[in-house]
Amino acid sequence: MTLAGVSAHFVQAPARRLTVEASGLAALSGYALRDGALANDGRITAQARLPEDSLGRAGLSDEAGEMPLAIRPLPEGGTAVRMLLVLAHGQEEPGYHATLWLPDEIFSSLKQDVEAGRAGRLSLVATTSLWLDEAERDAPGEHRVAWRLGPGADDEGSAPARGLVERIAWSAAAPAPALAPAEEEPEETVTEALTRLNWSLKQIALVLVFLMIVAALK
Repeated sequence: MTLAGVSAHFVQAPARRLTVEASGLAALSGYALRDGALANDGRITAQARLPEDSLGRAGLSDEAGEMPLAIRPLPEGGTAVRMLLVLAHGQEEPGYHATLWLPDEIFSSLKQDVEAGRAGRLSLVATTSLWLDEAERDAPGEHRVAWRLGPGADDEGSAPARGLVERIAWSAAAPAPALAPAEEEPEETVTEALTRLNWSLKQIALVLVFLMIVAALK
């Protein structure tokens, strides 16, 4: 792919995998009016990021940091054996955003774990239709690359990228580090108390002896 005014050539790299991590998973329930009829709008929301690479738009310099992720069940009658990822910019939502479509069985399992507090973060690996600068096509796996959304129709905006999720996993959010208990002063033992009392009595006795000596000298 080439863009007017941009010297770089962009290619797709289906052999390279995209890793996405998400945190702050929350289950939402609701309904929305679609085509004049009420439809279930239940979903799981999260904040997603690319831990290994970056995401931007071809020919533009802005990149995604974190982006909202909506996790939804596949529509009835869809391809229930696949997990699909869509990455986009603008259109229905401003900025970068992602949608993960899951078969109903997997979505229900994830939702139950989110509601039970057993799923606070999620990771997935996918093959996508995102673009890479041609110079990065054969970059080693540990090399950070810049994925790009392609231009939209008539070069207006950006076209969404779609991907096939190959692996997904989730776990409870990492527990907050426990605060170290305040150090308490060790309690004084009976022996220590008696020792301190004896020392005080000896000091008093020495003072009395000193006073008696002073009185005898007068």
